[in-house]
Amino acid sequence: MPKKIVVEYDKCTGCFLCGQTCSLVKTGVVNPAAARIRIVDHEESGITVPVICQHCLEPVCLPACPSDAISRDLQTGIVSIDAETCTNCATCRTVCPFAGPVFSAPEKRVVLCDHCDGEPICVGVCPTDALHYKDCPVGAEDERLWAMSAARKTIAKKERQQ
Repeated sequence: MPKKIVVEYDKCTGCFLCGQTCSLVKTGVVNPAAARIRIVDHEESGITVPVICQHCLEPVCLPACPSDAISRDLQTGIVSIDAETCTNCATCRTVCPFAGPVFSAPEKRVVLCDHCDGEPICVGVCPTDALHYKDCPVGAEDERLWAMSAARKTIAKKERQQ
């Protein structure tokens, strides 16, 4: 059964330990520009939101890729970019509504979260338990949309409190 990294947005403090660890594991250096997970600050509300590839059931990046470098593993649900085939045109970055594809400056290529081959390091290092790696039955894309909705609700709630 495919798994997803699910975020509890109200628990995230924006410490970015997830991104620092991700970049270290993936590139050997701590560099936010190389992390597959990013933290977006909503300054008006004070909310920080982790952003990561959603590994969509029907990823819009896949058919948009002019070099056919993007594929989705039917078993795991992981969407990946073939580094050899990718031309770094960034079309995937343009079409993705969830900001999943990232240009990694140290690697000089577009990358996606690969769930660390089933052991996402970001989940394990999160000090507030804001990240979870959960089973996600095929077709349960509503959970992903619910998560995005939860982020919006958390931001709206925080803004009302100010």
